[in-house]
Amino acid sequence: MPVMDEFKEEREALKHGTPKQKFSYFMDYYKWHLVAGIAIIGIVVSLIHQIATSKDTALYVCLINAVERGFGESNSGGRDPFMEYAGIDPGAYSIIYDTSVQVNSGSPDEVASAQKLMVYIAAAELDVIVTNPSSLERYAYQDDFMDLRELLTPEQFDRYEPFFYYVDGEIIKEFEAASEALDTDYVLQAPNPRKPENMQDPIPVGIYLDGCESIREDYYFQQDEVVLSVLVNTTRPDTAALYIDYLMQ
Repeated sequence: MPVMDEFKEEREALKHGTPKQKFSYFMDYYKWHLVAGIAIIGIVVSLIHQIATSKDTALYVCLINAVERGFGESNSGGRDPFMEYAGIDPGAYSIIYDTSVQVNSGSPDEVASAQKLMVYIAAAELDVIVTNPSSLERYAYQDDFMDLRELLTPEQFDRYEPFFYYVDGEIIKEFEAASEALDTDYVLQAPNPRKPENMQDPIPVGIYLDGCESIREDYYFQQDEVVLSVLVNTTRPDTAALYIDYLMQ
């Protein structure tokens, strides 16, 4: 008997079948169609939900070589004191505190972390980096950070000047020239970042968070000294400046 005739006979017989027989027939012939349809509907609903509920990023802070303690102020009850301080609407915006990057730490993920950091910097995703001075140095001399004279108001500059982390502009030029020439013998010899008087062209590109208890309540860093720098290509400089004010209260 031809397949189509057999199929017609089965359909005709099912008209008078029991509900159980009809359900069994449906599952035999249409089960995978049903599964695929449900999966497609689920994906579409998920995408619509993500688009409808997604929030803009108000600030992206990368905390390098840091471990979240999990019991600080900003980790309690979903409350972020900085968002309250800055008057940022948590219903419309989110702040990212990224502790996934480990560099110069001996971590097995160090290479992947360095690559991620380079990509995020190049894509202008990051706004602020917080880390220990030794991990900051190479990026500082790659000219990745804003000159704080261009970011801060005169009042902020005067208030935070005793805590500045400096780089020497002349050594930045040397470092860039060595990188362009692929000079593998070049060794970066950076002066003490707290002593601008020993530099030819001192540029403030970071702030030591000396005595800043709020960030230490939330995060553990590998070293006692912690520095904050703002990326030169940040798209949210005003919020980054507010974040400095919040931490330096």
